[in-house]
Amino acid sequence: MLQFEVLGEVRAWRGEAPLPLGPPQRRAVLAALLLRAGSAVTAAELVEGIWGERPVPRAIAALRTHVTQLRRTLEPERPARGPSTVLVTVGDGYALRVPPETTDVAEVERLVAAAGQLRDHDPAGARANLVAALGKWHGPALSGLPGPFAERQRSRLEQWRLAILEDRLALDIETGHGAAAVADLGSLIDEHPLRERFRALLMTALYHSGRQSDALDAYAQARRALVDGVGVEPGPELTVLHERILRGTMPEIRGTAQPRAMTEPHAAPAPRAIPEPRVITQQHSMSEPRVMTERGVEPVPAQLPPDIADFTGRARLVDELAAQLTGAGSAVAISAVGGMGGVGKTTLALHVAHRVRDRFPDGQLYANLHGVDPVPTPPGAVLGGFLRALGVAEGDIPSTVEDRAAELRTRLSGKRILMVLDNVRDYAQVAPLLAGSAVLITSRSALTELPAVTRTRLDVLETTEAMDLLVRILGTDRVAAEEESAREVVAHCGLLPLAVRIVGARLAVRPQWTIASFADRLADEKSRLSVLKTGELAVEAAFRLGYGQLNAEQARAFRTLALAEVPDLSIGAIAAVLGIAELDAEDVCESLVDLSLLETTAPGRYRFHDLLRLFARCVADEDESAVLVRVLDYHLASAKNLLSAIDYSNTTRLLVATAVPGRAFASGSDGQAWNDIERPVVIALHQQAARVGGRALDVAADLAWVMAELMDAGTGARELSRALESLLEAAIAADNLAAERRIRTALGALLQVGLGEVEASLPHLRAVSGPPATDVDRRLSVLASVLLGIAARRLGDADASHRHFEHATQLTRALGDRSMEAWCLALVTRTYCEAQQYDQAVAVAERAIALARESSNPVALGWATHELAATLSMRGEHPRAIELGIEAVRTAQRNGVRLWEGWARTRLAQIHLQAGNVAEAETQAAGALQLLTKAADPIDRARAMALHAAALAARGHRDPAEQELRESAEIFTRAGLAPPTIDRLYGAAGTE
Repeated sequence: MLQFEVLGEVRAWRGEAPLPLGPPQRRAVLAALLLRAGSAVTAAELVEGIWGERPVPRAIAALRTHVTQLRRTLEPERPARGPSTVLVTVGDGYALRVPPETTDVAEVERLVAAAGQLRDHDPAGARANLVAALGKWHGPALSGLPGPFAERQRSRLEQWRLAILEDRLALDIETGHGAAAVADLGSLIDEHPLRERFRALLMTALYHSGRQSDALDAYAQARRALVDGVGVEPGPELTVLHERILRGTMPEIRGTAQPRAMTEPHAAPAPRAIPEPRVITQQHSMSEPRVMTERGVEPVPAQLPPDIADFTGRARLVDELAAQLTGAGSAVAISAVGGMGGVGKTTLALHVAHRVRDRFPDGQLYANLHGVDPVPTPPGAVLGGFLRALGVAEGDIPSTVEDRAAELRTRLSGKRILMVLDNVRDYAQVAPLLAGSAVLITSRSALTELPAVTRTRLDVLETTEAMDLLVRILGTDRVAAEEESAREVVAHCGLLPLAVRIVGARLAVRPQWTIASFADRLADEKSRLSVLKTGELAVEAAFRLGYGQLNAEQARAFRTLALAEVPDLSIGAIAAVLGIAELDAEDVCESLVDLSLLETTAPGRYRFHDLLRLFARCVADEDESAVLVRVLDYHLASAKNLLSAIDYSNTTRLLVATAVPGRAFASGSDGQAWNDIERPVVIALHQQAARVGGRALDVAADLAWVMAELMDAGTGARELSRALESLLEAAIAADNLAAERRIRTALGALLQVGLGEVEASLPHLRAVSGPPATDVDRRLSVLASVLLGIAARRLGDADASHRHFEHATQLTRALGDRSMEAWCLALVTRTYCEAQQYDQAVAVAERAIALARESSNPVALGWATHELAATLSMRGEHPRAIELGIEAVRTAQRNGVRLWEGWARTRLAQIHLQAGNVAEAETQAAGALQLLTKAADPIDRARAMALHAAALAARGHRDPAEQELRESAEIFTRAGLAPPTIDRLYGAAGTE
């Protein structure tokens, strides 16, 4: 993510890496765009702002050059001549489209806003935020930048800093740091002798430090400076403060200094600079005591329903909402709590409202707007009820919504009244009701049209909170006696507060029931929703109300997507399932998120809450198998594209035809990232396909085969193996031999490479390597024979390993797959090398390299290159071997598959170690170790670890070397490697 600083030198980072921004004028262009906060700046404005009224010749050309260089820096992966998405062209000018939170100015605004919210009830916390805000300055803003724009903004930002500093000094005094404030103010007044606020703060600090005479002397010095300097008398703030000190009427330190920085930085001329901080303004100053407004004879409404006695958890949210509602300001403080049905929005809102009710002495108004009911409460009816509660006679209540809203605003003007609007349907319903000092809204809708609102998205409870709620209902002893069963219960409830309350209520009136018996009833997904109801409370009823709000398109998506039993789905997969364009799919999913019927885990990814999924499946009207096949089809098409992106082989022509194009990949690294993200989804798809069977089984088997070709299980290798075992059982039960062979190949590859369980992989691989009848059989036999060869080598049978590799090579020739033939020959090279038949190894490796280049297979090219390098190293040709080893690593990096890069780095580490380059061997082995850990390849990881240990030992680091050797030995032993194989691996590592 990009980050920028302008409060000092203009700097930028991508993640932790600093970006080169070039000369001062280029930085000035970047600063001008940053400070326009995404708005467009014309070329003329930029030229004038950087070069002034008399720009240099060809200033426009120079500007375009700076923009081009900035684009290269900010978007290094953008294709040549491809459209920019960060520094975009707008008309004849430019705009910088980055999130506002990426700048240090935005962070200062956030800290100042937080200080404004804490100001009344936590002055120490407010002070800490302002200290942090001031810490964001690292010298004069826009330091070293030329031009009128930078000069204007530098002055403006400095005034903002001084205003924040004044607020911090006021808080210093209020929180008992007056002596330190006196010391700071002395030097500040020397720098800014005409700034009256500093002098007023000095007088206040001196007075509250017991130095009344010094405070009066400070006033005299201030007056002389103003009269002598600019010929004016002190302003009202200093004059009133002086009189109060003389009369002894200074208030105690319980007021607050007027926080100008907490409202906005001083205005500046166009072009517009940093956005104004959006915070609640405080209304009192340290020099003025707080005065409570007297109430008249109007009734004081107290309409809040009772607080919940067993309210549990949400402590941080309660504090945040209370702070948002009680920040004193002239604008209405609006907070909206959103979330799915049953998540506890109303409970939270009422708890917060009761907590802060004493801060609203003029009353509290409450209305349930029945937003999810078939007929929501009209805003006019709510307004009428509020006006009656405020004492308006029935005959005086206006007839129209507009007039009622105006009357309500008039009645609430100047009063501290809290309004709670519960269960709001949409913006149109709530907009006329917004009045008073603070409004707290609950809604399943996101209410995105509502301006100037602080939004809180309420999630389910944490496990500890759900357990605490169950304890509050059932008692500590009963829950403690069956703690594990209680945890199962809250998990089956999806940590949804409504569901936990229902379970607690049912168990509370049935003391003879055990919690374990209820956990067993909830374990059956088909009946779970029917169990989760008691009296008028029912999870299904809460969900059905939300479902009733949906239009036809939303309802179909809600029902259909739930049939795929996966952790989440990408927008591409969703579009494939629904048979619509991705943009349309995103629109419908976002609308469901706004209605709290779907969750978004990341941009472009969506999921269901467990109980919502069960409800959606109950109302589904489409065949589960058909939906599952469409999801599998999308993932298989994407996996095909991944193989094609890395030019791996012609395997894709042997796979079942797919109905959708799938996800496209620009590179192997792009595909690697997709593979990592989608792995939990693929595991879940295999599990569901094992249960559903039919066509889903065939597509899942092909998907398993394709992923096995990559040999990278990454995280979740054990979970994937269990899913493949279930899939295999289903294929055997269905007598589906074609699917069985594919799945056995995938499972054998996973067990051997991903989990290091060599012996366990052999039955599966041997079952596939029999006489092939079709091209598909031959291709599966190639992979199985390769893996059998690797297994034989690891188990100490070099001759069998060579035979398996030669057999795989013959099969590739029968297939006419020269790409895979190159890969198999690279493996044959290793067997010759380890048998010390170096001439044969070199000849085979060179043949493999030629075939790989001829067939444009970078995978085989990289493999054959590092095997040739290893062979030359064994012959003592170290310089050429190192050169080829580096080339192999670069080839693997271009492929973007970390497993292959890990293998190449391991070989290069071995070559460096044999050449005596110990430091470089350590570096390469460390890199290989990191890659092979992520790729879940325990045996090769242990081999890299042994190499790393050897390099450490050679450099004198005996203790960590011995620890890594022990750990690698344990991995080799668990994998069942033969002693000769272990000795060979340690020998290659240079260990004894």
